[in-house]
Amino acid sequence: MAKYLPSSSKREPVLSAEKEAGAHRFTGRDIVVLNDTAGSTAIERKAQSASLRMANLRDYKSATSPLTAVSKALAEADGVVFDQLKVAVVNAPHTEQVHRLTAAPSGDRIFLGQERERYVYALAKRPVKKPLTSYLDDEHATWGIHAINVLKSKYTGKGVRMAILDTGIYAEHPDFEGRKIRAVSFVGKSTNDLDGHGTHCAGIAAGHVSQSHGFRYGVAPQAQLFVAKVLKNNGEGEDNFVLAGIEWALENKCKVISMSLGSAVKNGETYYESYETVARRALKSGTLLIAAAGNDSRRKRGVIKPVNHPANCPSILSVSAVDHQYQVADFSCGGSRKKGNQVNITAPGVDIISCTKKGYDVLSGTSMATPFVAGMAALLWEKYPNVTGDAIWKKLVAGARALDLRTSDAGAGIIFTS
Repeated sequence: MAKYLPSSSKREPVLSAEKEAGAHRFTGRDIVVLNDTAGSTAIERKAQSASLRMANLRDYKSATSPLTAVSKALAEADGVVFDQLKVAVVNAPHTEQVHRLTAAPSGDRIFLGQERERYVYALAKRPVKKPLTSYLDDEHATWGIHAINVLKSKYTGKGVRMAILDTGIYAEHPDFEGRKIRAVSFVGKSTNDLDGHGTHCAGIAAGHVSQSHGFRYGVAPQAQLFVAKVLKNNGEGEDNFVLAGIEWALENKCKVISMSLGSAVKNGETYYESYETVARRALKSGTLLIAAAGNDSRRKRGVIKPVNHPANCPSILSVSAVDHQYQVADFSCGGSRKKGNQVNITAPGVDIISCTKKGYDVLSGTSMATPFVAGMAALLWEKYPNVTGDAIWKKLVAGARALDLRTSDAGAGIIFTS
């Protein structure tokens, strides 16, 4: 299928967590876990006791666009409450006030935990040289589609709502013609994907067949596609954008939330209880959060970095990447025995073809592996429409094909259609 590959590109790769590790990691704001039984009035009163003015995102969404709701709330108040998620983001000058609230006696606590808000980044790499075509690529499908055996499935994800949290989408691509795509931006006026990362991921998860060349590259072509632009056109975002995207997806009853983004963590750092709380509640209510493990490793040099935030949360399905020879990708982060920081499953993530604004592109990263898993989750949800997110997680793991790799690198194995 070499004739279908785009010409090599000399563009710089999109920002990724390994670049971020040596630059800024935190925004200066705090993320706070809230008591899930506390109502809006109680949260606001408790905040006022520490001289904090908290805005409720729900009130701002009713009066303005999703784009300006979070930023306006943070500009006009000391912080914003994501009422459905039961988390809050508090502006930089108020860290000590938040600390006093989280240190209150347990019986009187509404603010339960305090974590530093992170910058997050798209997790993909463009090849420096034009990649060799895998021997598994052919005129029918990309190697990734063959590897997960999805051509043998009678399911298409029909009726399953899937959210892609990324750099937006180029919805005018010919391969999306006739598709009803709901899109919203939390980082700019337009949902258009000027980078290509979000479109590439959406194509893997819910695209189908190339209109111009005839090969299949998408997993769940009849899934209902919801796209939240939570990363800017340079591939950078913030936790508050991501949380806003998750809340939007939950409000729209999305079953699958795919996040090909992350922030590098240091050895010994633990996962964020805020994201873990959100993911755990989502699983129980029927939504599965899936995230990229990260691209920070340099395995050929003996360097294996820990799973990125937020994929390192125990209740977020963490996805690593393998190449066409079913070897773990050189860049793919690895897990440990520590709670959180596990790789749960793996998927194709090296030299992956999908759609972009310029037509098609080849990208590598755990970003590419993640939407393969999201698409497979949509197929399973079509087959088992009434099960919980936790049940779909178990079915993905149970159906995975074991590989001759460590579980810390590949989890249960590569996703596979039986």
